[in-house]
Amino acid sequence: MCWVMPPSVFVLEYYLDTLWKGTMLFIICLVFISCNVLREVKYQETWCFPAYGMVIGLWLMLSSIPQRRLVLNHTRGMYHFSIQGRTVCQGPMHLVYVRLALSSDAYGGRFFQLVLCGHKLEPLVLVQLSERYEQMEFLGRHLARKLNINYFDYLASSYRHVVRHWPL
Repeated sequence: MCWVMPPSVFVLEYYLDTLWKGTMLFIICLVFISCNVLREVKYQETWCFPAYGMVIGLWLMLSSIPQRRLVLNHTRGMYHFSIQGRTVCQGPMHLVYVRLALSSDAYGGRFFQLVLCGHKLEPLVLVQLSERYEQMEFLGRHLARKLNINYFDYLASSYRHVVRHWPL
């Protein structure tokens, strides 16, 4: 019989998803400004909206470029979060968790997403919106079990919470 021990340190390096969104906004507005359509209506003030979009796109790109790094060190029972090598926060493992978040639309439709959250952590969306609660719950519990962190349902008090780490 062979026992496979889970890794005691998990490292996640990522960029915010606003990086590609800002890049797309910047490119689209740049193409729109340089397009012949604006040259034909150059006496109108239609260039200010794409220029504003370029500024917003550039700001989104620049704010998203620094790489984020989350280290879950189970041997020490601590997590460490840094942006571009600068420590933002570190603390005990019970402050990091996977949460099933609920969103609804104007028609009353319910959509779920999985989010990696924690104390002073930027919420990281792991799975985008889905209507299938059971599959999202299964996936959230599975991720939390593999990462050895807490899992919380979308309800504030629920019997479906899985608490693996308690505050000391």
